[in-house]
Formats: sequence, structure tokens, C-alpha cells
Amino acid sequence: MPVRLPWLLLALLLGAPPPAAPQAPQTPTADKGRQLVAECIQAMGGQLYLQINQRSGEGRLYTFDSNGNMANAGTHFWLYYRFPTDERLELTKKRNVIFIYSGGKGWQITFKGVEALSAHQLRSHADASAHSLDVILKQWAQAPDTLIFDQGLTQFQQEPVEAVQFTTAQGQTATVDFSHFSHLPVRVVWRQTDPQTGGILEQSVVYGDWSSIGGIETPFTIQRYEGPMEVQQENFLNVSFAPFPDSVFTPTTRRH
Repeated sequence: MPVRLPWLLLALLLGAPPPAAPQAPQTPTADKGRQLVAECIQAMGGQLYLQINQRSGEGRLYTFDSNGNMANAGTHFWLYYRFPTDERLELTKKRNVIFIYSGGKGWQITFKGVEALSAHQLRSHADASAHSLDVILKQWAQAPDTLIFDQGLTQFQQEPVEAVQFTTAQGQTATVDFSHFSHLPVRVVWRQTDPQTGGILEQSVVYGDWSSIGGIETPFTIQRYEGPMEVQQENFLNVSFAPFPDSVFTPTTRRH
């Protein structure tokens, strides 16, 4: 029975080069798309933005009901984020309601103790993290096989924006609207499949009130939408890129 050598080994034995890694096609819309992304990254701080992987902040969090009306007067929050998926959210002035997402797992911490988050909560967080602005700009846009196409000039909230569509080699897609004037991101849009009904729901995140923190442009207002309805708004009072200990992502009732 003949022995079949793996292609890479056979190529090395014969002196032939291995197959090249797939590359995104070069077309006018692709070139323009990558140009717009490069302008955005430069506007956000260039390599300084690409290299930072931790962020923390304090502010006020608002939620909205099914009619799009503000559901409450908001609550104080503290947020810790580690690229690309880990988060710790502390709620109330006493910081005694805590949500932690780390390593694909999640917990809620209250006066009752530590409780694992539901599969639905983990799926929602994983989907939002996979389509976050940081992941799109720091991972998707840096991969040579990601398809990046300029969709042309349009308008969002009466502001001219350049829409750019991203498609990864794994089939993940999202569209980012970049400000025509500042080159900063205005909105990220993607589609989510409901695992129970199979229905498709458009998810979007809108960024505003940008300010430079240590040379990195940072949004101080983040609005989250499901379809046309706003479901959550985060208004930051302060943001820091100073390092913090990994222990903030450990589920314990003791404050870090």
C-alpha cells in the first residue's frame, strides 16, 4: 500500500514551496476599504491604540424597555476590560452587584455569593465581544485574508460616513461606519442568529463623545441597539488605560 506524505513534507523533500496563505483580493473597493481602516487606526492613536489591551472606566448605565423608553434613572458602574473578551462590570454606588466574563465563562456576584451566568448570557456576551470594535480593528483588519470592502459614502444620524464591510476567513461579518471628517468609528453593525427561533436580528453599537486619553481617542458614550430599538447606553465619566491586576476577573466576593 503506497504511503501518502503530507503536502508540506512532500514539498520540502522535493524543494517546492508550500502553498501561499490566502490573500484578500486587490480591487478598488478593497484598496479604499483598507485605506479607510488605516486612516481610522491612525486617528485613534496608531500603534499606541493597537498595542493597548486593558481599559477601565466609571460612569452611568441606562437601560431601555421594549418600546425604546428609558427604563430607569440609570445606575453607577465601573467597567474593567481586557482584550479581547474579558470584562468585569460593577453596579451600584456600593459596587455590590458584579458581572464577570473571563475565559468563556461568566459569574454574577451579589450578597448571596457567586453564581454562574446562564448559557444565554454567555452567548450574548461572546457574540458582542466577537464583533467588538477592538476585535474588528485589531484582529480582523490585521489578517491578510479578511475581505474589507468600501461600501461608499452614506449618512448616519445626519452625519456623512464611509461604510466598510468586513468578512473574515471564518465567515464572520460586520459593517463599520467611519466619520467622513474625523475618520473615527461611528457605528458597528452585524447580524445575530437567535439559537432558539433561528431568526436574524440586527445588532449595532454607536460610539460618540470622543476624547483623547493619553494619545488614544476614546468614546465616552456607547449606545447598544437590537434592530432599531436602543437597549442600553453607557455614559463614561472617566476612562483609564493604566494596568490593573488580573485578579479583577477572578470570581470572588472579596473586592479586588
